[in-house]
Amino acid sequence: MAPTRFLFSILTKTTLRQLDKFFFGPDKTMWDLVRIGSGLTILLSLGLLGVSGNYERYYGHYGMLPRPEAIDVVHWPAFLFLMKSDPEWIWRIYWATVAAALCLTFGLWTRVAAIATFFLYVATIQRNLMSYNGEAGVLGFTLAALIFAPTPQRFSLDHLLLKKPLPEVTESWAARFLQLNICLMYFFTTAGKLTAQWDIGRGEIWYNITLCDWFRFPDAEWLRTRWMCWLIVNGSLLLEGSFAILVWTRLRLLLVLAMMSIHVVIIVLFGNALFFFNVATIAALCGFLKTIDFKWPKKLGDLMPK
Repeated sequence: MAPTRFLFSILTKTTLRQLDKFFFGPDKTMWDLVRIGSGLTILLSLGLLGVSGNYERYYGHYGMLPRPEAIDVVHWPAFLFLMKSDPEWIWRIYWATVAAALCLTFGLWTRVAAIATFFLYVATIQRNLMSYNGEAGVLGFTLAALIFAPTPQRFSLDHLLLKKPLPEVTESWAARFLQLNICLMYFFTTAGKLTAQWDIGRGEIWYNITLCDWFRFPDAEWLRTRWMCWLIVNGSLLLEGSFAILVWTRLRLLLVLAMMSIHVVIIVLFGNALFFFNVATIAALCGFLKTIDFKWPKKLGDLMPK
């Protein structure tokens, strides 16, 4: 029993040491890209909602969910929209959200801006869940991670203008929160596809997708060929399904760049309805990038990402 207890003790200590290093080791995440990408996504969506008039339609006192009905339905933080009966109140929330997202994008009072943006964005979505789309879920956990991300960051007004020093010691647990959420997103996406119509070895689902109104190139018949349908369906399942495992290996950088490329291709191929989800996902994927990833290699062996 003594050798068994000794091995168990060694294994336990090693595991705990690796977990401590994984969650609390030095953080080299490129938070600037995550912050800027998320902030721009929110600002662009708010801009389109404001210009089109859909902001008042979705969240106004006389919109899709009128204030008298919403009072009995929504809860905090969405109840912020219902605190005053003045219709102009929602536009004050609108401009407050724009201001918070601007500060977050430029890294001015970054942590406070992240908290305010998270609160106001979640309140906006919950005010009318008809406006909930995939990007709302992605931005939700990305903004939550940004609240606890190290500040100030290198490319931020906090550092460049207010001259706040960069933190000397940082921990990775905020980055792990973001990364694990992305892994879970791809895992459940793959599981959902496999239990639906994305059958392995077949490509009919892609053929049907290219016939929908969202597809930008209905006349591109080469995108519907048998080999292309097979490649796209099985290739996407392979990349998404293996992401949660391979992203922790030396293939991390290549895999993340490949996933970003896929989301860019989706933006190009499909209508605007999928634009914000894919941009938000690209911003979240930046949470896997490290500050050392794009330095010029000193030797050939450094080309393989670590």
